[in-house]
Amino acid sequence: MRFVEGLLAGLAAVLPIAAILLVSAALVPGGTLVWVRALWFLAVYGAIAVIGNIALATLRPDSFRVRQQGVIAKKEKKQPLIDAVGTAIFLTYASAWVAFIPIDVFWLHLLPAPSPVISAAGGAVAAFGLALSYVAIWENRFAAPNVQDQSRRGQQVVDTGVYALVRHPIYAGHLMVFCGAALWLGSYAALIAAAGLALATVGRIRVEEGLLRANLPGYVDYERRVRGRLIPFIL
Repeated sequence: MRFVEGLLAGLAAVLPIAAILLVSAALVPGGTLVWVRALWFLAVYGAIAVIGNIALATLRPDSFRVRQQGVIAKKEKKQPLIDAVGTAIFLTYASAWVAFIPIDVFWLHLLPAPSPVISAAGGAVAAFGLALSYVAIWENRFAAPNVQDQSRRGQQVVDTGVYALVRHPIYAGHLMVFCGAALWLGSYAALIAAAGLALATVGRIRVEEGLLRANLPGYVDYERRVRGRLIPFIL
């Protein structure tokens, strides 16, 4: 049963992206449904998502369960309103950003396409970033997809593994996916547009850390020990 739950969660992670990316590619002037680079990206993304979710569901069920929550938390979780509204806006922007990539690649051509070497590097960065996100979820059973008060669950500071390097490795991994995917799929314009996703992520981190400082004993000390939010020792 847990295996099936993990499989379905992995598919649910990739199918919306596949639908937006491929439908946009098929409908845009000059585009095609058989977009080889997109198919490769989706295959790798889907494989990592499925393997990651199956591993979590079968071996780290607590981490898996907390990730199955929606982006809008229940009232008793005390999710800040700004996080609920901001996440909805973020997801809307992210969906539009995914749809924009094939529009730029096949039609607009706003900037020259990345070289094969840069595109390949982008693909590797995207794959690494997605894997990093699942490693971080594996280590942190409190890694909810929304900002919430988890004091009733006995939340503790997680400072091992990747959390010893940066305070928000899941967000770091997601940003690597955005940037790497833009390069692999061939759009510098999408890479620039990903700055909006990065700014929104930084804003959410500020909201989340404010809640953690107020409700999680030891988090302030953790901030002092691990200075980097997304990049070790830098940012």
